Amino acid sequence: MGILSRFKDIMASNINAVFKKDEKNPEKAIEKYLVQLRTDLGQVKAETAAHETEVRRAKMSYDENRAEAAKLMRYIEKANEAGNAADAGIYSSKLDGVNQDGVRLEQRYNEARDSFDKLATMNDKLSTDITTLEGKLTEIKSKVEAAKAQQKMNQMAEKAGAANPDEMFSRMNEKADYILDRANAMAELEHASPVRDFSEVEDLAEKYDNMGDTFSGGTVDLTAAPDEENPNDGTIDIL
Repeated sequence: MGILSRFKDIMASNINAVFKKDEKNPEKAIEKYLVQLRTDLGQVKAETAAHETEVRRAKMSYDENRAEAAKLMRYIEKANEAGNAADAGIYSSKLDGVNQDGVRLEQRYNEARDSFDKLATMNDKLSTDITTLEGKLTEIKSKVEAAKAQQKMNQMAEKAGAANPDEMFSRMNEKADYILDRANAMAELEHASPVRDFSEVEDLAEKYDNMGDTFSGGTVDLTAAPDEENPNDGTIDIL
């Protein structure tokens, strides 16, 4: 009978019982149960294909039998209409055998169809259970990963001297802001306008030398010639 012998057990199984058997490690319990469910589903699919062929053959044999019975019935009617009771008796005897075969073939067809229907029902049940458990397993794994991540953050916070991960992130942000501000300041210094070199100062002095010097509101003409009346006088007239 194969997987069909476990029809009642499979249909009565409850996936919620998995968590009661091993509550300390639900992930392991689910994975173990999923292996069994997938194995059962594989057997169901294999037997379903075989029984589908059996149902088709049984139905064909039964239909052929019914067609043969219908043909014999017509011959019996025609023989009776012709008044040939002997021929009608021959056809009637043949019809009895065909009908007996028909009972057997109908029973075979019904059994094959019933088995096929059970396999289809088990296929739906197993597929639904697998999908549900896979979803539960994903949910549990996500929670476990989140818990591990939280534990890691707590350890990092503890090493950093922070009371909690939020405080640690706050400190990290402050440090990052400090580094960024410092980098921006250095960039501004590097791109600032350079101080003028001494050559520009000399050019500027030469400009004013050509304009003359100014003292107390008076202008000194450094290029004036000596006084003709006092050619030896070394004084400079102040205008």
